[in-house]
Order: sequence, then structure tokens, then C-alpha cells
Amino acid sequence: TLQHYFIQSNLSMVDQEKIDAIKSALHEILESTSGNDVRSIELNMASRGILHVNENAVSYPVSMAIVPTLINYKDYKSTHDIQTTLNLVLDRMSRDKEFVVSCLAPVAQHDTMVKGLMEIYISLPDSNLQKPAIGLHRHDYMYQTTDPTDKNAFLNGKFQMVEVNLIAASMGHFTENMLHYHHSVLGLKRVKYSHEYNAPTDTIRGLCKGLKLGYELYTSQWRSENAVVVLVNDATGGTLTNYFDHQSVLNQLSRLGVPAVRHSFDQIKEQGKLEEGRYYIGDREVAVFYLRTLYDPKSFVSERCWEVRREMEHSAAITVPNIRHQIVNMKLFQMLLSQRDILSRYCDTLEETDSILNLFTDTLPLDLNEEGDRNAQLGIDNPGMYVLKPQREGGGNNIWDDEMKETLESLSGDPARSQYILMRRFTPPILRNKILKLGVLSEEMDTVSELGLYSVFGTAADGSILLNEVVGTLVRTKNIADNEGGVGCGIAAVNSPLFV
Repeated sequence: TLQHYFIQSNLSMVDQEKIDAIKSALHEILESTSGNDVRSIELNMASRGILHVNENAVSYPVSMAIVPTLINYKDYKSTHDIQTTLNLVLDRMSRDKEFVVSCLAPVAQHDTMVKGLMEIYISLPDSNLQKPAIGLHRHDYMYQTTDPTDKNAFLNGKFQMVEVNLIAASMGHFTENMLHYHHSVLGLKRVKYSHEYNAPTDTIRGLCKGLKLGYELYTSQWRSENAVVVLVNDATGGTLTNYFDHQSVLNQLSRLGVPAVRHSFDQIKEQGKLEEGRYYIGDREVAVFYLRTLYDPKSFVSERCWEVRREMEHSAAITVPNIRHQIVNMKLFQMLLSQRDILSRYCDTLEETDSILNLFTDTLPLDLNEEGDRNAQLGIDNPGMYVLKPQREGGGNNIWDDEMKETLESLSGDPARSQYILMRRFTPPILRNKILKLGVLSEEMDTVSELGLYSVFGTAADGSILLNEVVGTLVRTKNIADNEGGVGCGIAAVNSPLFV
């Protein structure tokens, strides 16, 4: 565990002086960082493995923020502490098969990917629904505030959920290394604080605890000495953007004594087979499929793709995530869980229900009825206040601004409108930063940031909880003018938190 710098946020005069002092230190770093520093920063990043890989198999530093982002510790802590309950809610809802199918059926009529996943979910016998389950999750949040330009806006709001990633829960390797980098920079400024906060930062080790548990559950049940963990990616030639992030998982599993290999989905389609309940790739038996792909329709280009996904679930192998978890991670269920009567079915106490409800912003259905028509008109009339979201995980799928308005207008009277939800946009605190991207250092600019919390979850076949804990923190920072926030696509930059 690495100690974060931390300022107590009881806003006395002394505390405000400390906050002003840290802002001044961050400003000094921004002012003093220039194009002359780019090469040394990039080499520093490379030494820490904070790298992507391009189509020519050449590595390059990931886009990064020059200074860390100020984050309200009190609100961070309350959000952090509810993550394990969110994991339980997701698992419990995923077992409510009749309810899940009834909710998805209207969407599946217009969304082929939802239809394909739902058909696999329906096809599973109860015995497969009761297999051991492992989840490596990342819940993403924005800090919602009423006045993002206020100098203390990062202290006067609350974290609200953007989305949950079960497959696209990447960059665990970058988070801990960015923290080390920023701490070294701040240390040179002799920044000192009155208090230190211990937070989980060894993200990869924490996530691999889940994969190791899945491997042990499988091998102990099936008495298999030759089974392996398979990290599934979508790169046919072995080159992929997130190579270093993926490799950090394989390296850690090796340290834990867990045999693990990487296979592309194409390789599995060609060499995979289901035999007597067990799954093999060539002569390798698979204990755990760790999916880092298969959350996008582009992955399912043929019936063979769907056949393989179906075989994964029908085999004894543990799929991370399994189909029932992937199904209830659709945006539709994020909307449904923002309703008290539905959420309370899966919570143990009223306090848990209230805490989770506090995480949701306005999320509205777009069914072809009077309510859906009102909501659609709300988006058409206020295109800058809402975002249109399909049932997808990961970045790059949302529809914004005038394009959203045009899409909603074109879907008027069309039942296909129900495959989307309408979510109110966030107004997070605006902070100054610089971003280094592809060897070019930006000018100082207004930025906003998104917080991600990694957690690991595991259950036995009978549903009993074996593992449920938060294991890491991610911050991504982007220019305020950008809508999407993906690092892999080059829009956002990796960052780290500075708690106040």
C-alpha cells in the first residue's frame, strides 16, 4: 500500500491556506514544465511501463497529465466504501433471471448484440448459473458540483456514477505507476501535509487475487493439473494497444504460481473446442477465461463468434465476467437500479439503498410511450444537458450534442428508441493542467477528471462470498471541450488523485 498525500478538508482558515499552498505548488510545476522536459518525462514513463503499443508493434508513452487532480477525500471515502455493496447488488440481480429477461426483451428486438447475449443467458441451465463467479470491476464516477468554476468546487459536490466496466476495466497497471511518478514530482517540491491517507494502489496484485481464486476453484473441483488462465484479447497478430497493461496481469499471475497465457479471440475460434464439459484451446484445458474483449458488436462478425461465446459459458471454465454479470451491466440496468423499489430488492438495509441511490444522476427511459416521448423531447430541447447512451460498455459509443438531438428526432415514433437511455450530463470541477500526448506537451488548459474504483469479487458455486474488496484507484483527465474520455483512443490522459 502506497501512502497518498492528503489534506484534511474541514475548511478552517488553516485548511484553506493549505489548499491554496498545494494549488500554488501545482501551478509552479505546470509553469516550469516545458517542451524541453518532454523527452525525460517520456523516458520516465517508459521505465515504469506506462506504455501503449501501435499497429507496428512500437511502444509509446500513454497520454498523461502533468500534475495530479485534487479530489475530496471525504466524498471519495464514502464512494469507495459502497463499492463492495454494488458488487453484491450486481451479482444478486444477475441471478434474478425472470426479471432480467423481461427487462431486456424489448431492447433485444432492436439490438443484435443484446439479443445474442440474452440468448446465451437464457440457454444456461441453473447449474451453470450457479458456477463459481469472479468479477474484476471498475466503477467510474464524475464529481458533480453546482458551480464547476468555483475555486473549491472539488470540495462541494458528490461523486455520481458514469458507468461500470467489467471487461473494459483496463489500466490497472498504469494507476499505481502514475501515483509513484506524481509523488516523486511532488516530493521534489517538498510538499508536506498534516495527514496521510492509506489507499489501495497495488491494483494488479488485487485484481489477480480474483483470477487466482478462480483458477484454484476450478482446479480443485476438476482435479486438473494442466489447466491455465487465458487472457482473451482481440489482436490477431499478437500486437495490441494495451499490451503492457495485459502483460502486467500475466506477470503477476506468474509470480503467484498461476499458469496463464494470452490468446486472441480469433485463435480461440480456430483452435477452441468444448469436450465433455471442459474447454480446450489446442491441448490446453482452460480454467478461467479473462475477457479483455467481446463487449463490442465488432467482435461478433459471424455465427462462430457467438458459438464460442456460448461454449465458454456452457463449459466448466469460469468466465470473467460471466454472461449474467455482463448482461446486467447494460445501461438499462444502471437506469433501473436508480429506482428505489427495484434497488431495494437487492440491498440488505435501507442505509445501503440510500447510499447507492445517492450515486445516480437522472437516467431516463426512452420507450415508445408517453414517458419516453417526454424524455426524448427533453433531450431534443436541451442537447447540452444530456447524453444518449446505447447498451454498451467502454468509451466511444455515446451520442452527444447536436448529433444526439438529430438521433432522437429521427427515432420519433420508432420502437428502436428503447435501446437507448438518456442520462443527465455532469458538471465536474474545472482544474488547470497540461497533457503530454504523443510527444507534444499542451498549453495549460481547463480540464475535468473522472474517478475509477477497481474492485475484485468472487463467489463459490453456492453463491457464498469468497472475495469482495476495493483494490485500486484510477483518475483520467481530459480537456473540458472533449465529450468522450477514453485513454486508449487518445482523448483522455492517465492521472492520479491528490486527496484534500
